[in-house]
Amino acid sequence: MQVTKLTVVNECLASMGESAANSLNEANPFIASALNALEQASLNEQSSGWYYNTDYVTLMPTVDGEYYVPGDTISLDIKSSPNWLVIRGRRLWDRSRSEYLTGTDPIKLYVIRHIPLEDMPFHAARAIKAATVVSFQKSYDGGELKIQSAQQEYASARMFLMADHIRSVQANMLYHGPVAVRQNINRWHTGRIPYRG
Repeated sequence: MQVTKLTVVNECLASMGESAANSLNEANPFIASALNALEQASLNEQSSGWYYNTDYVTLMPTVDGEYYVPGDTISLDIKSSPNWLVIRGRRLWDRSRSEYLTGTDPIKLYVIRHIPLEDMPFHAARAIKAATVVSFQKSYDGGELKIQSAQQEYASARMFLMADHIRSVQANMLYHGPVAVRQNINRWHTGRIPYRG
């Protein structure tokens, strides 16, 4: 099931007791508010970097030697990219020299991208839809029960998204950390795999 902008807007309208819209162009002031809440929620949710919106890219320098990031880049993934690089404008900035990075060679790094709602995996889109409804309700001083219900849906959606993320990046003590090291050593001692400690 695909989550669309219209789906999200109609969830917001339903939370206000409004009838569903057939189009985003209908003359309803709540539609513009819902779309604004969606845009903000999408940026907020995606900015931390998930398995579906973190890409390893190769940037080629321009003729002036500068490096421009893709237009949909939110930020660099500083866990995986050189930590002395940041984005200023659309260019790479070298924090260690306080100047824009220049060079002649390609540079590879991880970027966190802003993915359109329709292109996201279901649980990611569901989390953004739920975050949008929470934000929309709060902006209209929604009742406590309505906000609580929206927050519960957000917590549930986020849990499923986190499960997808953990599976995709293998962010699990069985793959990384002290447990993985001990398992590696145990397998090495039993002769099942070469030791890579």
